[in-house]
Amino acid sequence: MLRSLLLALSMLLLSCTPSLAEGWLSNALRDLGSGNLDRILILGAGIVISVLLLFIVFLYLNIVKRRMVELELQRERDLMGSIMETSPMGVIVMDQEGVIVFANDQAARVHGLSRENMIRRKYNDPGWKITAHDGSVFPEERLAFSRVMKIRNAVLDIRHAIHWDDGRRVLLSINASPLFGADGDIQKVVSTVEDITTRKKVEEALKESAYRFRSLVKTAESVIILLSPDRKILEFNRMAEDLFGRTRHEVLGRDFFELFLPERLWGETSRQYATVLSGTPLRLFESNVRIRGGKELTMQWSLSRLLDTTGDSLGVLAVGQDVTERKRFEAELCEARDAAEEANRAKSEFLANMSHEIRTPISAIIGMSEMTLSTGLDDEQQGYLVTVKKAAESLLSIINDILDISKIEARKMELRPEDFDLPDMLEKQMSVLRVQAEEKGIELRTSVSNTVDRCYLGDSLRLGQIIMNLAGNSVKFTDKGYVEISVKRVGEWEEGEILEFTVKDTGIGISEDKAEKLFESFVQLNAGYSKRHPGSGLGLAISRQLVEMMGGSISFSSKVGWGCEFTFTVKLQSSSGPCLKDVVEVVDEEEFGSSIPAHILLAEDNATNQIYISHFLSERGFEIETAENGIEVLDLLENSGPFDVILMDVQMPEMDGLQATKMIRDAGNDIPIIALTAYAMEGDREKFLESGMDAYASKPVNIDELVQIINKFLPAKN
Repeated sequence: MLRSLLLALSMLLLSCTPSLAEGWLSNALRDLGSGNLDRILILGAGIVISVLLLFIVFLYLNIVKRRMVELELQRERDLMGSIMETSPMGVIVMDQEGVIVFANDQAARVHGLSRENMIRRKYNDPGWKITAHDGSVFPEERLAFSRVMKIRNAVLDIRHAIHWDDGRRVLLSINASPLFGADGDIQKVVSTVEDITTRKKVEEALKESAYRFRSLVKTAESVIILLSPDRKILEFNRMAEDLFGRTRHEVLGRDFFELFLPERLWGETSRQYATVLSGTPLRLFESNVRIRGGKELTMQWSLSRLLDTTGDSLGVLAVGQDVTERKRFEAELCEARDAAEEANRAKSEFLANMSHEIRTPISAIIGMSEMTLSTGLDDEQQGYLVTVKKAAESLLSIINDILDISKIEARKMELRPEDFDLPDMLEKQMSVLRVQAEEKGIELRTSVSNTVDRCYLGDSLRLGQIIMNLAGNSVKFTDKGYVEISVKRVGEWEEGEILEFTVKDTGIGISEDKAEKLFESFVQLNAGYSKRHPGSGLGLAISRQLVEMMGGSISFSSKVGWGCEFTFTVKLQSSSGPCLKDVVEVVDEEEFGSSIPAHILLAEDNATNQIYISHFLSERGFEIETAENGIEVLDLLENSGPFDVILMDVQMPEMDGLQATKMIRDAGNDIPIIALTAYAMEGDREKFLESGMDAYASKPVNIDELVQIINKFLPAKN
């Protein structure tokens, strides 16, 4: 519009000027009487007007240019304002007095204020309670504004803390720069503010972590070595210096393999090193190293990869222990263990052989005594033989106790759970003890609670042994009164019931000073030359171990002169059915005869055992043929018979029972074979059954039990 107005004005002046000049100047010149003056005046007026028009155009162009500059400056101011407003850093502008004239939202936020409350505050406002990072007073002259005004230059990373109105403490990092006026004076100070509270905590945590790591490496009681990916030593702690005999400064930057690793191990160790660098740590692997002087030590290492902040491999951290002495000690321990195992094997073999060698003559003594007692003897002779038989049985009991405690100490005693009839098991123990009780004139009582079931799954033989040991002691140490055995249920467990057995007597009792030794092996409380009651001192020790194996505990109470009361608990599994069937079978056997006629081959190298076993089996209606070794057994099987059952002694000359059994089974003969042996160590029974034998009877042989075993394998029974 302005341009159009100037153009119209110019045209108007051009159109008006000739007429004005012609009229006014013509009149003037005419009056002056000059003929050429009019042309001169017209030309001068045209020139003046042209100059004026040029000035007006120049003035217009300057105005337009200035306007464009102002618009550009406005755009830059807007852009700068936008940058300051949206900057993630706090921005503050202060005047020469330190009064805040501008603050963006971020600056207000890190100060815990609104922008309105920030404006017109001074840089050192007391409300901020400016302090150093450690809480001490921050000097005024070190504040960013003060420093800029003093040095007239920018300052960087001035750190101090401020306190918000709510008491929160914030750590700030401030950069500040001066803005100079045309006169060279500072007109404004612009500062950026950043909340570094979190960053400072992270820095301090990293610093603390680094310090701890260095302290750990320095003071650790393990060898710690940091290796670069190319096996150069980066860190070498005090323990490494002591072990390898080299200082840290000697080894830093040198190849670990060349310094300390025997060359024969380079290949394998290089592969392991590459595995660790790939990200798979190695734990507790052993390797030899070479220390100063050439001596080799055995080290146990744990290797793991270290990464830098970008995730690249920084190297390998090796933590090791010198296990040279431990390896030597382990080798000595292995030798000692082997020697102990050999000694234990020798002990087991000795006990097995002694068991066999002692049981065999005891078996003969008991067997021949029973045979002789069945002949026509007078009372005196019978008395002698009964004494002999009891002495042999007593000796057998001691041998059994010694074998049992040896099994327990060697941890070779195992329980054999089977379904059994609890009242029947108790009655069997009572039948043995009842004879002794009647001889002493004492009463033997039993009491079974109606909460106790009839059938259970457990090791009835070992449970009966516990009862026999406790009740046998009570009978032994009671001269008048009674011995009572009671059973009741006291709880349940996940597989069955917990039963409590109590053995109570009115015997001599036990004094408190001797009670603590009661369950120790080979300890007799009445030991000495004046003791009245025989025994090995193993019964209670064995009983305690068996009770614990059955998941229970044993205790006792006693008063001298009033008797003792032993109480123990056992865990038994619930059962029903099978034990009732066994009872029926026993009743049937007793009802319909003790045996079924059968042809039996007895393999026994001991002539005495041959005689008494053959004698009693013949009395039960069996037809017996004998063999003295395995070779004769094979010959009789081939040329005599047929036989229904073989009673096979395990230890025989020329060919033992196990070899003979193997050859019989290899030939495809499935004739029932019952092992007869004086071996009674743990595992013997399983070994015999695994060799192909069908059943097991230990010596001295109980003829009634043997007959029951034989009957199970006879055709009529099956």
